[in-house]
Amino acid sequence: MTAAINQHLIDNISLILKKSLSADATLLDLREKDKAKFTAVFKADAGFRCSADTFQPYVEEIADELLLWQKSQDEQLLVTLVKKIELLLKTLANFEQSHTG
Repeated sequence: MTAAINQHLIDNISLILKKSLSADATLLDLREKDKAKFTAVFKADAGFRCSADTFQPYVEEIADELLLWQKSQDEQLLVTLVKKIELLLKTLANFEQSHTG
């Protein structure tokens, strides 16, 4: 079970990484056109320790937490990690939907 959970987490983080690279490129383009003036992708109460105006630092945070979970197998850390992954996937999907076409 743990191996399956681990692989599922890795797969989701890999997907988030790919989507975040594209989203960050779009954000850079929007900033150059003076259309992205926010200072953080997520609000302070979203559960992330970092605060950034691109997705990459959030991806790094969940990747670091995956490594911690792999070592500890701590259930609370897993719950927190899964919530962050879900939030990132949802936010990236919404961003992608609103900025493509």
